[in-house]
Amino acid sequence: MRLISLFWLIGLVGLTACAPERPETLPATTVAVADTTTIVRLSAEDFVARYTPDAVVIDVRTPEEFARGHLKDALNINVLADDFREQIQALGLDPNTPVYLYCRSGRRSQRAAEILREMGFRQLYNIGGFNDLARAGAPVER
Repeated sequence: MRLISLFWLIGLVGLTACAPERPETLPATTVAVADTTTIVRLSAEDFVARYTPDAVVIDVRTPEEFARGHLKDALNINVLADDFREQIQALGLDPNTPVYLYCRSGRRSQRAAEILREMGFRQLYNIGGFNDLARAGAPVER
């Protein structure tokens, strides 16, 4: 039994001694990292306090809803439109530009913010619903 164990040990040492050398450096690998961009939910009052006329504000409601009233200088890009992504891309915005999104209640603007995050935008703000924004004193066009 000892003899068998000795032959087995010698064979194992022999096999590992003949193994090819490992490279000194490991090859580069790609590691998937979760997107850490946070979509900030601002209250209507917080938005009004930080609003500037040069802000990129997108109303993601339907054109009919937009026509009944919207924030001054807001762009209307319907998040439910088949070409929503293409319309956003056509704006030519820098992905680091802050983008403020709103709808009627905040649900569609949240969905729009998630799509923009997937597209590489990094400063996204869901500012909620139009009526709350108007009541808080945001500039409105009717």
